[in-house]
Amino acid sequence: MFKIGLDNAPGVSSALQRLYRDQLPFAAALTATELAKLVRAGETRVMKQRLDRPTPTTLNSLFLRAATKAKPEARVYFKDSWSSGIPADTYLQQAVAGGPRPHKRFEKSLIAKGLMQSGQFALPASYMLNQYGNVSRGVMTRILSGLGAAESASGYQSNATGSKRSKRKGNARRYFSGVVDGTDGVWERMDTAFGDAIRPVFLFSKSAPIYRVQFPFFRIAENIVTANHGRVSTEALERAIATAKR
Repeated sequence: MFKIGLDNAPGVSSALQRLYRDQLPFAAALTATELAKLVRAGETRVMKQRLDRPTPTTLNSLFLRAATKAKPEARVYFKDSWSSGIPADTYLQQAVAGGPRPHKRFEKSLIAKGLMQSGQFALPASYMLNQYGNVSRGVMTRILSGLGAAESASGYQSNATGSKRSKRKGNARRYFSGVVDGTDGVWERMDTAFGDAIRPVFLFSKSAPIYRVQFPFFRIAENIVTANHGRVSTEALERAIATAKR
């Protein structure tokens, strides 16, 4: 086997060999990082187009780790943890891969309290949704508190109690779970001009909601890299040569 490289190719000066050795890793890292920037921007544009009213948090959930000469691999990823709430890499899984969704934290609390069966799923009434198509965390916390299914943390219990303060909030009286007119769910008691009334806030289904693929994250990234790799790598090499120490 005979190998040909810059170290033994005739007519290649030591200066060119040094340039190749020192600047090629920089060019490779720069190429990967610039492509990652294009991927992040492109993925964000697709999220705006295809996801149903994505929140600002969702649109800002993509992170980029730049490549280095020692590790010429850039990464674009969803942050897998937040200081609070559910991270984007969890709640976007169904949009990326499709299929049945798992139980949400709210549903797990209802199941743990025995208010909902393990095979059921809680579907919100349309009037419960905010401008992003979600039930706000504050509303869900009030409902769980009223049902006695709220989680406790650090010694603090957020379930409704018999205290005066808790009674003033009225969550224990306001929300209840059960079957009304043959329909199983979580219900809200309301005072109206015509007397007491109830309305559903969550209805229980017997099967998981099925999601189609809305956001093919990996295919989008591959298409962006394929379309831009030649141009970006050429520009990166030119920049590496231009900034090389003489």
